[in-house]
Amino acid sequence: MTVIPIMIEMKGKKVIVVGGGRIAKRKLSGLVDSGAELLVISPVADPAIIAWDDEGKILWKQKCFEPGDAEEAFMMIIATDDPATNAESRKAAPSNCLVNASDEAEAGNIHFPAHVKRGKLSIAVSTNGASPMLAKKIKQDLQSQFDESYEQYLDFLFEARQLLKKTMIPQNAKEEYLRGFLDESFLQVASQEASLRELRLLMNKKKDLE
Repeated sequence: MTVIPIMIEMKGKKVIVVGGGRIAKRKLSGLVDSGAELLVISPVADPAIIAWDDEGKILWKQKCFEPGDAEEAFMMIIATDDPATNAESRKAAPSNCLVNASDEAEAGNIHFPAHVKRGKLSIAVSTNGASPMLAKKIKQDLQSQFDESYEQYLDFLFEARQLLKKTMIPQNAKEEYLRGFLDESFLQVASQEASLRELRLLMNKKKDLE
């Protein structure tokens, strides 16, 4: 199987989760804040799923899956411990639907990689099913390497880039600024604030000339 990494905007997308156990909870944990329309179909559910339903983050239908439940699904996550239900769910998926099959990965067409997120920074790790334990270990290593300070650092890089766009300095000078901001010293808040002040002054010079 040939796979490529891809990031998808999930806001407003309909996602059907068949199953309400531990695996379904784990898959949902990465989607509850995505803005997707999340529907869980399962007679029973993990306490976390019930809590998300109570909070209005998802909709849990306490019933067995029926083929009609898959209509208009953008994505389906199939995560029950019943092979017959899993097979029925895969068969019911719309032809253009993204399908994640937890019990038989090759039967689906998408996989959820191990994921590290620090604000605007997203790092995904996949072994294509060869070793989920290795993917987990690499994720833990990345979490240590890219700690919480990177969340603010990415916000700084974004704001700095937007400010540079509004200045009149040459393009090569803008690129030099951006390369310089990759130095580890800019992980420090004081360095970030000083640079943003400098860029705002440059931007204001442009306004004075207009």
